[in-house]
Amino acid sequence: MDCKVGFIGFGLIAGSIAHSLKESGSNYTIIATSRRLGPVYEAKKDGVVDEVLDSVDNRLSDCDFIILCTPVITMNDYLKQLKSIVKKSCIITDVGSVKTSIHNTVKELDMEDVFIGGHPMAGSELTGYANSSSAIMKNARYVITPTSKTTKEQLERFKALVCDMKANPIIMDYTIHDKSVAAISHLPHLISTALVKLVSEQDDSDKHMQQLAAGSFRDMTRVAASSPEMWDQICASNSQDISVLLGDYI
Repeated sequence: MDCKVGFIGFGLIAGSIAHSLKESGSNYTIIATSRRLGPVYEAKKDGVVDEVLDSVDNRLSDCDFIILCTPVITMNDYLKQLKSIVKKSCIITDVGSVKTSIHNTVKELDMEDVFIGGHPMAGSELTGYANSSSAIMKNARYVITPTSKTTKEQLERFKALVCDMKANPIIMDYTIHDKSVAAISHLPHLISTALVKLVSEQDDSDKHMQQLAAGSFRDMTRVAASSPEMWDQICASNSQDISVLLGDYI
């Protein structure tokens, strides 16, 4: 069966999902727009995207799925635009690593019947479409956070999409998700970044700490190379859960 998937935002995760769907053997048509269109045109040249959109408009109205892959703070604005565009059978989802804020917006906009939250537990310290690959999604845990109005049929459709990515769907309440990722993702990132800062400030003029740094330091600080803009928004969006866990950790 043909399935049309629209992407808003097209970086590492969007590109990896699109690669996976195109390589799945199922018949997916993919359309995409982004703040910067260069990567989307690159994806079209690669055969990963079928149509490039220069804006969010009615061309998204016949999509079966629309995936928001933008920074957390801009997702709310896109939801408002999509409300008057999408067909009733469309499922809007996101890939954000914090779910409470977007679920609250969905409730406020009365869009719980067309939205299901999503968070692929996948990625890299590298960013951008150029670093995307279907391998990033393979065997990744993909958290699905339904709303109070999500139907069983919608849930099964979404799970089938995730399985076509070769990822493993996990159904979870969005509040449990946010506390869980605060512990296993957000807190480790803060610790990693703080350690890099500490070594930078405490090293001597001959950089002996950096000279001696080996495997354990590299393993603990790898994620500190991730996008500061993205992580600033993640931490602000999940500050309550992170703060409680950070206090316990200290």
